[in-house]
Amino acid sequence: MRTFIATELPKGIRTEIFSLRHNIPHNSARIKWVKEENIHLTLLFLGEIFEQQLEEVEMACKLVSQRHKKFQMSIKASGVFPNFRRPRVIWVGICQESREHLVSLASDLMRALVSLNLDDRKDFSPHITFGRVKSVYDLHALQRGVESISIETEKYTVKEIILFKSTLKPSGAIYTPLSRFQLQQ
Repeated sequence: MRTFIATELPKGIRTEIFSLRHNIPHNSARIKWVKEENIHLTLLFLGEIFEQQLEEVEMACKLVSQRHKKFQMSIKASGVFPNFRRPRVIWVGICQESREHLVSLASDLMRALVSLNLDDRKDFSPHITFGRVKSVYDLHALQRGVESISIETEKYTVKEIILFKSTLKPSGAIYTPLSRFQLQQ
């Protein structure tokens, strides 16, 4: 099964992020927007794992969640990956004071799941993907649209990490929570 470990965002913040797609001119690019209910922050993408590895992943998530405290987070800024010359992902960023917590959490998960051979994963850069660029028609219009995004949400508390199953369908991915792991007080 295809899996990833993530944090959820409050519904109001997901709605706010989802509405940002209106900043991007329709004629600038063909973009697959992330469904509002699927907007999340991935800590670690595991990819395909076997059913028998599920218990090991859940145990690692449990141990990691016991070593980390709840923390405050807010969304701020926007951009593209890898760059504006070849935009593939449109994202919103995380306020600076929350990045440290997220990087620590993701690194701890990576170490706890070393047996899954995830070493080829790139350095973790906390962000929330809300659009995937399929093709570009007008690069300058796309860049202006992304740069016009102004977002700074209120702080909210990250209380848990979640192991999700991702089922790919022609209509888009369906994310199903498999297990939730509470962070400490």
